[in-house]
Amino acid sequence: MKLSALFILMLVFALQGRSQAFAATASADQAYATIAHAYFFENFRENPSAATQAGVHDYDRHLDDLSAAHFAAQIALDQSTLTKLAGVKPAALSDEVRIDRQMLIYDLKGDELATQTEEDWRHDPDLYLQAASSAVYSTIAFAYAPLTTRMQFATAREQQIPRLIGQAEKNITTVDLATAQVSYQDAMGSIGFFAHDVPDAFAPVKAAALRRQFQAASNAATQAIRQYAAWIKRGPLAHPRGTFAIGRQAYQERLLYDDALDMPVEDYLAIGERALAETQAQFVTVAHEIDPQKSPQQVYAGLTSRHPSAQNLLPTAEKDILALRAFVTSHRIITLPSDANVRAVETPAFQRSQIFAAFNPPGPLEQVVTQAYYYVTPPDPSLPKAQQDGQLGFLNDFAFPIISTHEVMPGHFVNYAIDKHLHLSLTRKLLWTPEFGEGWAHYDEQMIVDEGWGNGDPRVRLAQLAAALTREGRYVVGVKLHTQGMTVDQATTFLMRNAYMAQPTARREALRGTQDPMYGYYTLGKLMILKLRSDYQKKMGSRYSLQRFHDELLAHGDPPIPLLRPLLLGASDDGKPL
Repeated sequence: MKLSALFILMLVFALQGRSQAFAATASADQAYATIAHAYFFENFRENPSAATQAGVHDYDRHLDDLSAAHFAAQIALDQSTLTKLAGVKPAALSDEVRIDRQMLIYDLKGDELATQTEEDWRHDPDLYLQAASSAVYSTIAFAYAPLTTRMQFATAREQQIPRLIGQAEKNITTVDLATAQVSYQDAMGSIGFFAHDVPDAFAPVKAAALRRQFQAASNAATQAIRQYAAWIKRGPLAHPRGTFAIGRQAYQERLLYDDALDMPVEDYLAIGERALAETQAQFVTVAHEIDPQKSPQQVYAGLTSRHPSAQNLLPTAEKDILALRAFVTSHRIITLPSDANVRAVETPAFQRSQIFAAFNPPGPLEQVVTQAYYYVTPPDPSLPKAQQDGQLGFLNDFAFPIISTHEVMPGHFVNYAIDKHLHLSLTRKLLWTPEFGEGWAHYDEQMIVDEGWGNGDPRVRLAQLAAALTREGRYVVGVKLHTQGMTVDQATTFLMRNAYMAQPTARREALRGTQDPMYGYYTLGKLMILKLRSDYQKKMGSRYSLQRFHDELLAHGDPPIPLLRPLLLGASDDGKPL
């Protein structure tokens, strides 16, 4: 059969048009990539500690300049990049790069909100403490260079800490009481970090001249932090002014910039309150099933008496990870990379006051270090036995595997391991979205019990629900602290009554909420994933499987879930992430 000349001509024109469209898209994608690369690497130059944490080691001898001029330059860089991005039309981009562009725009606008509108650098003394500590910690955390070399980097950064503290005292204007309290506590903790933990980390280095230089720098850094703590105590802590609350308008903007969520704050709060009420009801029901003679709080407290010994924490963690891996494989939860291995180790001494258990990976651009760690904190042997048992009770036989699910299998570590095998853009490597990353890990806690982990033991379910109550309490408190005038004392009471927290834990969480308005992202992400899973199942029909959903969900890095939905749902996306 012969093709007509007209048909051949039409085919040629069609192929030419398609080729031209592909070329135009590739050109637009490259234009975006050029802008993004220029922004990220200029940002690394301006923020050396962030570069080290990301795995870029060109600036390891430098400490961040946090003068007023630096923040003005940061705002200018954000604004010039936004102008350039406006020239790259979304319709010309491929689907994935269109998401990258939107992610970077939101990130830049969020930075503008914090730096230019809220001016957190004028009202948060802790910002400077975190900059100093993280800059030195990043030279310790991973062996990306010989210890002697990293000691030289730490020395150079410590030498610049007095200058950084001077910038802080010059920049800070008004500080509210809660922020002053958090800042003072962190300053006192930082003194121990620089006086003891940093020297301990570099103790194996014996070169005399380097040790003298390092010791002098450590002494100067410690003294600068000590003087800063005294300055906070006699200034912001003694005479607090202002409020930690960012207000409704800023909260509304952060929902968009942090979570790609275009929703009234009131509707967002109602979703969190409903989730909290539903989990409370489940918690009470399951607790009653375990022991109808006790209150729900008493029933959960009874679980904490069953826990590993301090000596068996790491063996227990390793055993649980193996069991979780076998469960994930046998139940076809997600496709695991063949090299998905993590090491459970004791949390470094200088982090033990903040961490019970945590996943710690190398930076996304790190080329030398490949090993990721699961940190588990043993109790301080110098504490009374009752306090040691209290810490071990947090890692009880029912909750510890749920924590390992969140941090390792199939939570943060699996997400990280899959990302390593993806050909992610620079934007996806560097812009990690808490709503997705923490949402995925928190979703896994419920999902894995739903799929049969614990063999129906109500104590396992109660442990999972207790973790959910904590995250839902944060969600609600975060909104009310920042948009409805809730005080720290009221937030503490709320968390004790509604999330069943002990008073010290509730107050710590309330104070955290004053500094992190959006710390409801655990619950938010989980709810978004559950909604996406339901929508995906409707779309796929008989072709649906949980493993297929999880594989597709984690095949794009960690973008905001509202931006990810069209990639998984196509025309089936109803535009409703919740």
